[in-house]
Amino acid sequence: MSTRKVVFYTFAFFLFVLIVPQLCAQNEIKMSTGEAAITRQKLVDYSKQFIGKPYASGGIGPNSFDCSGLIFTVSRESIGVQLPRTTKAIYNFCTEVSASEREAGDLVFFKTTSSGQISHVGLYIGSNQFIHAASDGPNTGVIISSLKESYWKSHYFCTRRYLPASNSELLVDSRKTSSTAENSSASSSASSKSTRTASSSNQVAGTSNDSFFRSLILDASLSIDWSMVTPDYFRLNCRGFDTMIHARYAGKTLQPGVGAYIRYDAGTDNVQLPLVFSLTMNEFVRVFAGPVISLGKPHLPGDSDYKIKNSFFPGIIGAAFSTPSFQVGKTFVSFVQDIHYTVFNDTDGAAMSFSKSLTTGLVLATGIRVTLPLNSVL
Repeated sequence: MSTRKVVFYTFAFFLFVLIVPQLCAQNEIKMSTGEAAITRQKLVDYSKQFIGKPYASGGIGPNSFDCSGLIFTVSRESIGVQLPRTTKAIYNFCTEVSASEREAGDLVFFKTTSSGQISHVGLYIGSNQFIHAASDGPNTGVIISSLKESYWKSHYFCTRRYLPASNSELLVDSRKTSSTAENSSASSSASSKSTRTASSSNQVAGTSNDSFFRSLILDASLSIDWSMVTPDYFRLNCRGFDTMIHARYAGKTLQPGVGAYIRYDAGTDNVQLPLVFSLTMNEFVRVFAGPVISLGKPHLPGDSDYKIKNSFFPGIIGAAFSTPSFQVGKTFVSFVQDIHYTVFNDTDGAAMSFSKSLTTGLVLATGIRVTLPLNSVL
């Protein structure tokens, strides 16, 4: 096996190790709709016994709770499903649904802090109400609040679920409304019913499209590229700069995305245009890979007479790590550090030596990322 393939597959294995735990965390709970309805009702009924218990950071009951501790304990004790312990981990464990699909037993998430991150979770119990452990405000501890209250309405982020849908008229608010409307309009003409059905179908389609776009997250980054080695010496080297635009779909635990770079590699003296496919595992870790379009005639770092060339595919593979973000208007700003390996060959297509391949292709990038969730502007 050629040196460049060894390096590429070694790096790919490292990224695979990062992804596997996320894949293992996606435990789909399977049950019939009837079983789901019973399970959801047990979850809601069990949670209500804790109303009035005080709030305590890190509390998982039975005498005090924090918000994620309440969800953790209620789920484990009532239906035997053990969720992750923190709010963010619970968020990543669940699957997003639209407000029109929301039913009792789903989880509602909020952004209540200046960081702009998911920071609060409650158990939806129907009729726009949820039970949760509140840390401050006029009422604290385990209480029932309404999504229509101005504070919770302005800080609401999304609804997610880990239990299958029950489609029960007793649990789904939209079905309750639909059932009431059907009973009150039983004497309407057939043509009126057809009109209402067509209108309802259009609303569902519109909701589905809206849910997709609201789950898209755009980001752009600007970074300085650097490395610590060349084929001949060990020292800090500026390897140029890059800018990237990227979009990902946040409706899944592993969030798929696509992106495009413009990168000037000062070490090899050429411009690269990587086109990448990515998986964002959480707000701090993203892996990516894709082909690379090269402009110019690159050379070995530190030796302008040693000409090399980019491989189109496999082109680049890497991982990006970001800090917690802070909010600026409707955007979120974070610092980002990535490490990526770009495949280079000799001009005749032959693989370079291991040391030359590694020191030429392995680059770190340190910069800043600005993120814009589309749900903040739609």
